[in-house]
Amino acid sequence: MMLLFLMTGSRDLYLLLPCILCILWLAGSGVWLFVQVAGGNYMCLQGQCIRIDTSGLRKQVRAVHLALEQGTVKIPVRYRISKLSEGDTIVVYVAEKTPVYERDGEYIIGNYYAMAIHR
Repeated sequence: MMLLFLMTGSRDLYLLLPCILCILWLAGSGVWLFVQVAGGNYMCLQGQCIRIDTSGLRKQVRAVHLALEQGTVKIPVRYRISKLSEGDTIVVYVAEKTPVYERDGEYIIGNYYAMAIHR
């Protein structure tokens, strides 16, 4: 919404062009995600958090380890999570074509659509 006000209030072409490109990119990404979800091209992984990897001094969550029926899955966290503890149920939505890697007997998923935490 702020981009629309900025575009109408400014008459500068150099400012207007990046705003239009940003709007088009965001709209295209939203439509693509909607088509993927409406087509059922995603999977829902639900498991219990068994371990949390944190960064140095600030203790930000870097990765979450989930216990699933198929084994343990490590999921790197892309955003800040607060009040997460071991034993919480985590639901992760991933694309069907998401590559899964195995390392030291643990599966690693690098990309996901959304993550929900249930306490």
